[in-house]
Amino acid sequence: MNKLSPTGNKHVLSAGYSRHNKPLTISEKKGMQCYLLRMQTQGHCFIWIRDKYHWIQPGDLLLLCPSDPYELIVGYENPHSQEPLNKILSSDYYLMVEGDWFDQWWSMRSRPAKINVGSGERLMTIWRQIVQEKRRVHDQSDEILKCYSQILCLTIDRLIDESKQATRKSSSTSIPYRMKEYVEQHATENLTLQNVADYVGISPSRASHLFKEIHGKSIIDYAIEVRLSIARERMEYSSMTLEQIAEYCGFQSYSYFHRVFRSRLGYSPSEYRRRMQH
Repeated sequence: MNKLSPTGNKHVLSAGYSRHNKPLTISEKKGMQCYLLRMQTQGHCFIWIRDKYHWIQPGDLLLLCPSDPYELIVGYENPHSQEPLNKILSSDYYLMVEGDWFDQWWSMRSRPAKINVGSGERLMTIWRQIVQEKRRVHDQSDEILKCYSQILCLTIDRLIDESKQATRKSSSTSIPYRMKEYVEQHATENLTLQNVADYVGISPSRASHLFKEIHGKSIIDYAIEVRLSIARERMEYSSMTLEQIAEYCGFQSYSYFHRVFRSRLGYSPSEYRRRMQH
């Protein structure tokens, strides 16, 4: 495997977390001027990728290179509609980069323009660090930004490889991983063991056994982990109330959310939010 040189020009052009509640269209049909990495975290939108519009849902990761046409449409039922939706909500993390290292990284292998990474928690953890560093006004470190961005790129490659490996495995072996992805994609809904078992076509008892055997925890425990991860992200990067966050993340009530959050993380939701704001 070729190795990437850590030297070269730094260029983290832009990085951030976007939340849209109004119609929005961004068009770069003539092609991007840099590499664009974008992950949908909430809601839906349409994006023109290379040759057609794609319906983008939570967990969809986009990888575009310079000269790739790009168009983002938020807030419409279809990309050709003139009437905006009554309720609009779309959010994403994005990173725009250029430079020698990223040229090397891109040329090393073929990558899909769009891949679904489920909850994308591994990526969001790194993305948050990039966003936080980019927001520093007086002591922003170009070197830290570059290193975190490189880690993000290499982690994306690892996720792509893991996805390919899971596909090559036998059906029985891949079932726990398919269940894990299903939980990640549906954790904020009224998820039940029966839902997960039906998705992979086995009995609930068999689903429960296989999941715990491979992942070391129950399906419901993992769903709670995903919900809490999303809740922490909402508390840190949104203005939603704690009650709204609890409902959005799939908890039946705020009191239940409060109890689970404290028991798992050692802080109440309000204490956690205060700590993140200081």
